[in-house]
Amino acid sequence: MKKPLKYVEMQKLFLIIYLLALLILPQNVLFSQIQETKNWCNLNCEYTEADQQNAELIHLRMQNDSIKASILQEAFLRFPLRFALVQKDSTDIDIKELELRRVVDNLNKAFEPTRFVFYLSQIDLILTDLSIEELSANNFNRYDKFSQRNDLTDMITVYILDHAKDFCVEEGNSVSCGRTGGFAYILSDRNNNVVLSQFDVTDSKIVAHEFGHFFGLFHTFEEHIFGKDTFDAADCGEKGDRICDTPPDPGAVYEIYVNYSTCQMVGLEDENGNKYQPLLDNYMSYYKPCYLKEYSFTPEQILKMQVAGRLDIRKRLSK
Repeated sequence: MKKPLKYVEMQKLFLIIYLLALLILPQNVLFSQIQETKNWCNLNCEYTEADQQNAELIHLRMQNDSIKASILQEAFLRFPLRFALVQKDSTDIDIKELELRRVVDNLNKAFEPTRFVFYLSQIDLILTDLSIEELSANNFNRYDKFSQRNDLTDMITVYILDHAKDFCVEEGNSVSCGRTGGFAYILSDRNNNVVLSQFDVTDSKIVAHEFGHFFGLFHTFEEHIFGKDTFDAADCGEKGDRICDTPPDPGAVYEIYVNYSTCQMVGLEDENGNKYQPLLDNYMSYYKPCYLKEYSFTPEQILKMQVAGRLDIRKRLSK
């Protein structure tokens, strides 16, 4: 039977353990300090703009690949996108990959409530002298021929074109300004594309607006096809944009009545005294962004796009 350690022997034992610890611990502490220093630098050291863009590009590529490869619930629809840069020559590519990936990322944020997800599948270059104004000329006849010649049958193409001229024209003492940001057919099987201007492709509101058309939405101020929206609840599903949770919208020509700090139209009434209160922050409107308010789709707009996305003319473009 072993005898219990005496007090002096225990002190010696503790001293030996303590000395051994002194020999080992400094190395571990130093190693830990080195690791913490590296982590601190990753979080706090100042990066160049190129470093930041590279990091963002890698993140968006990984995010894109995860959407492309993942097996999502059946409720989700995944749509591959092909960006086609329409230019006069191939000497200078005016749009970088990072910009296009940002476009996809913003589009996914806008369409998140629809349970649609988009991913970048390919980037092509189309050489032609066409501008976005020329493509839409002659009642879009040239656009139809261009689409038939260049569209792909298994994915949505986003054509990006430059403008033909300056945005403003001076005639005597008057100046008129205008710019085509993009266009798309409203739930049509005539093509599989959305057209955007090179100037506006990074504007997330314009991109979401044109994709809203692609999936069946009209402007909130629509009146030419079904007649002007009225304040009669019985007409909301038949006139205007045919959606009941978007109030009557007189159009951006009446923007002078808008108070953008409160995001309201003030003082404009129809002939019966009904006050216009359009959704200024709706993707399908033509108003500028409101102060500290994000654009959005209404629940009925979302439902309409969800139904449209499952029609054959759209679902066949999904994966």
